[in-house]
Amino acid sequence: MIGRALFGCLVVCSVFSCSSSDGGTARVDSGAAGSAALPSAGSSTSGSGAGAGGSPGGGGSAASASASAGSTAGGGSSVGAGGAASSTGGRGGSTSSGGSHAGGAAGQQSPPIAVKDLPLIKEMPDPLTMRDGTKVTTAEQWKLRRQELIQILEDYEYGHMPPPPGNLKATTTTALRRVTVSSGLEADYRMLHLSFGPGEKLSFDLGLFTPVATQAGDKFPVLISLTSGTDDKSIGSASVALARGYAVATVPYQKLGADASNWASTGFFSSYPDYDWRDFSAWAWGLSRAVDYLVTDESIDAGKIMATGVSRLAQAVLLAGAFDERIALSAPVAGGAAFRFSGKEMGGGRGQGITEVVDQNTYWFGPRLPEFKNQTPRLPSDQHWLPALTAPRLFIMCNSLSDQYGRAYAAVQTYLGAKPVYQLLGADQHLGLNFRAGSHGMTSEDWSALLDFADQYLLEKGGTKKFDVIPPADQTP
Repeated sequence: MIGRALFGCLVVCSVFSCSSSDGGTARVDSGAAGSAALPSAGSSTSGSGAGAGGSPGGGGSAASASASAGSTAGGGSSVGAGGAASSTGGRGGSTSSGGSHAGGAAGQQSPPIAVKDLPLIKEMPDPLTMRDGTKVTTAEQWKLRRQELIQILEDYEYGHMPPPPGNLKATTTTALRRVTVSSGLEADYRMLHLSFGPGEKLSFDLGLFTPVATQAGDKFPVLISLTSGTDDKSIGSASVALARGYAVATVPYQKLGADASNWASTGFFSSYPDYDWRDFSAWAWGLSRAVDYLVTDESIDAGKIMATGVSRLAQAVLLAGAFDERIALSAPVAGGAAFRFSGKEMGGGRGQGITEVVDQNTYWFGPRLPEFKNQTPRLPSDQHWLPALTAPRLFIMCNSLSDQYGRAYAAVQTYLGAKPVYQLLGADQHLGLNFRAGSHGMTSEDWSALLDFADQYLLEKGGTKKFDVIPPADQTP
């Protein structure tokens, strides 16, 4: 599920209102996320059949999307962005103007419950059953349930993220220039430095590759790629997205939080000592800061930002897409397999379960997940809640049949678990999956699947390819 393979990420978002600033520096004030405190996560969670799941959906955190923002593009010219699109279940590129900008439950924590006192839930926890036992049957009820899911995920799996900083500034550090990214393929490239947070002391660079425009004013859908650098060579295999007409933004994920035992002294963590988040949350939160900028850039179609990542970076994409409703399409690769069907404890030794993950790296998930080692059925959530939280926005998971880290059968259960939420919101076709032969990682087949899905549903180019084909049982042991 979470191997050592690394890859890029995509993100889709809505727009802020903007006002320009001078000198090549753009200020982007993201809305502060907030939600009411929820009761204790495990207080009355009930079990359900394995066909339940969820992802960030039509409602969401009560975050304000109104903001004053300016930005620069190319050689430092001022950029403005228009108003935010309204959320609908019918168009994958539409996003919620009042949605969360990745602050989770704004750091609010429920009273802790000891793992031994949590109920045993052998099946996949139902995303459509409220904590008080009420069944969710309407989109309005789902908005409330959505907040419960976010609170539980932060309390038990991921730790608590800070709210959006609201003070992001973008400065052009490398002016626009034409580069060759692969044989016969050129792009316009520039680098921006994003600064934000307490005292504006946090920062990272963002590389932006856009297709060579055929006419003035062209706007492009964009793929955000988590990678190791941001120079003009950082696009890597994501050049296949550029060849299809997508812009690519590169973000150096290790600058957001080190993938190492010294994580606490790196990235964003020291500026937010009162929050119990770790790497996956920091990488997801950083992706949303990239979105804060991209929704203001005049070369980007702010309603068509996608996110994809491979292996551990797929976990950041799952979380960012779940919490940040500006992300129109989430496409994790080689990640997201359900814990209840994985590892030695729950999966007959196939894939990685909670025990294997926390034994390998305790700094990926939040501080409470290790308490569920060898006690997976007491976890009040599971990985199907992340795609469920994405509904009705677009989501596709790409996995392989012989992934040594992510059991294929467990990935299928994540997909099936999320499906009822998409059905409730009338967005069945916005949830997809693709399996290929082979082992852990990302291949050209994965790229083709997620870009075909994006072309068909995000760009609405049409097509007949099916993204709901579950492999035969003998291929997903």
